[in-house]
Amino acid sequence: MNLIPQWTQLWKMYSVQLAALLTLLNTAAYFWPGFQVFVGPELFAAVNSLLAAGIAVVRAIQQPALTTPTA
Repeated sequence: MNLIPQWTQLWKMYSVQLAALLTLLNTAAYFWPGFQVFVGPELFAAVNSLLAAGIAVVRAIQQPALTTPTA
């Protein structure tokens, strides 16, 4: 398996950051019942859907800082 160039800088990618946010949000909702009191299931589902769609959208955005070779 070949890794992408500059794989150590993956954390800078918008899609990776958004996916991490989505993971954190879902983990908080699962392990913290108090979170579910403030956020209804409809709102939570809507936010989840928007963030998931956002991952696909920001994946298509070119990030010049990632394509520039670092010395």
